[in-house]
Formats: sequence, C-alpha cells, structure tokens
Amino acid sequence: MKRKESVKLLILFSILIVCLISHLISIIGFLIILAFTALVYLYDMLEKNEKYSRFLYHTLALVILAFSVVIFQHLLPGFNNVLIFDKIQVSKDAVPFTMYFNIDKTLAGLILLLFVVPQGDRFKSALKKSGSLVVMAILLLMGLTLLFNFVKIDVKFHQYFIIWAINNLLFVVMAEEVLFRGFFQRHLSLLNIKNSGIIAVFVAALSFGALHWLGGLLYVVYASIAGVMYGWIYQRSKNIALNIISHFVLNLIHIIFFTYPFLK
Repeated sequence: MKRKESVKLLILFSILIVCLISHLISIIGFLIILAFTALVYLYDMLEKNEKYSRFLYHTLALVILAFSVVIFQHLLPGFNNVLIFDKIQVSKDAVPFTMYFNIDKTLAGLILLLFVVPQGDRFKSALKKSGSLVVMAILLLMGLTLLFNFVKIDVKFHQYFIIWAINNLLFVVMAEEVLFRGFFQRHLSLLNIKNSGIIAVFVAALSFGALHWLGGLLYVVYASIAGVMYGWIYQRSKNIALNIISHFVLNLIHIIFFTYPFLK
C-alpha cells in the first residue's frame, strides 16, 4: 500500500473513531461505512488496472451509486444525525426550515473524495477556464427560482448564518458534488462511447434532480437544470473544489438575498 493511501485510511479511521466515541455512529453504522469504503477501494483498484473485468468495474460503479443514494436518503441504521434547527423561520413568508448535521451523507462523500475523486487541474487554472460559466450558472439558476416562484427577494443576515454555512458546505454541498460530479459524471465521461462527456453531464444531472423528488416535480426539473450547469462546470474545469465552491456560493446568495428555503 502506498504511503499516500495509508495516510488517507488513517484520516478516515480517525474520523470514524471520533464519530463512535461521540455516538454519531453506532457499531452498525461503523460496519456500514467500512463496507462502503471497501467497495470504493475496490473500484479504485479496478479503475487503475485495466486487466480486471470492465463489466465488474462498471457494475461496481452502479452499486456504489445506489449505496450512496441510500445513505444520502438516510435509509440505513446506525447513524445519529444531529438536529440543529427544528422548523425555524428564516424568512417571514417561507416554509419553516429544519436542518441536521447528516453524518452518514458526509462520511460517504468524504470516502469518495479521499479515494476516487481526483484533485484535477489547479484551482487558479480551473477558475480561469470556468469562471464566466460559474457566474452564468448562478445568474441562470437564481433567475429560475424567481421565475418558478420558489422565492422572492429578501435581503437578510440570519443569526444562525455561520452554523448554516458550515453545514451547507461540509455536510451538503461537498457530498453532493463529490458523488454526482466527481464520481458518477466522471465515470460516465470515461466510457468508450461517442459524446460520453455530454451524456455524462445529462445523466448525472437527471440523477441529481431525481434525488430532490420530495420537493415535487417542478423542483426536480429545477435541480436537474442545476445539475446540468454544475456538470458543465466540472466537465470544463476538471476541478471538484471549484464545483463545491460554485454550488456553495449559489446557496449563499440564496439565503442572504432571497426567501429561504422557499415560499409557502
């Protein structure tokens, strides 16, 4: 095992021990995360060595995607996600907002980030390539929220803003971008088929949209469009950090300047 991989495993194991001690996960949760890590590690091994079956490699990618979605939907036992806000009113005319520190989703995203998502191009270079696209995506997506009547202008600075920002960046955006862009879209883009890059953007975007089914059909459509824009940024920049920051900045603009989370 290479020294770099050993360091990554040590980081992950240390985090899991802290989670166990602080009762964020139980033994069952610990075993689930170990199983997920084993699958991701095997995927990484298959990707780096083409002598292994490509069918197994692609099948494993689908298994990891499905496993991740189940974790993201909080359907597995053994995780004690912490309730932070319980139906608070961020905007006067908005639906109440509830927020958890979702340790299950974050651990899954972290494992993918550590073991299979490449760092990609330098951030400065990626920003130069895709900066204008990021601005366009933010303008388009916030424009659509107004058009779909999800929000209206509501400038504010909420007293719990810092806690929200930490959660949104580390427990929400990081995990979503790592799974749908850094892992799934990237895997599809490497397929030996015509226009794999374009296909990858749209398939990953539709999958991302479907994850937001609880918000209703119109919200699924909106999330899918957002997924296309985030996918386009990743396809051009090849830098997952830029994607995470772009997604977070959009959410930041949303909570500061518009109704949050959305109108009643």
